[in-house]
Amino acid sequence: MSRKHPAGAIVLVCLFGALQTSAIAEEAKSKGAELYVTKACAGCHGMDGRSPILPVYPKVAGQPKAYLLNQMRDIKDGSRNNGQSIAMAGVMAGVSDEEIGILADWLSRQ
Repeated sequence: MSRKHPAGAIVLVCLFGALQTSAIAEEAKSKGAELYVTKACAGCHGMDGRSPILPVYPKVAGQPKAYLLNQMRDIKDGSRNNGQSIAMAGVMAGVSDEEIGILADWLSRQ
């Protein structure tokens, strides 16, 4: 005996999954934006991540996520300590690995 699911039930399941995914994406987006401000990123890189206060500071918005992750991790652990990264070492000391991931994801989507 075969059991058939009404098409409406399948549509509802798909819609629920899409809404759940959208809600998770929105939460990550707002968390990334919040961290960008509270961790003082905007103070040097600009509110949009594209308007640094000094020309020597990089534009971080829109960079590839893997690149951003590597740069933040390397600055935090001291692997990268040249140029302007020295100024960021103190900031990165207060950013957890989880927060680095959230920031990198958010910035890469800007």
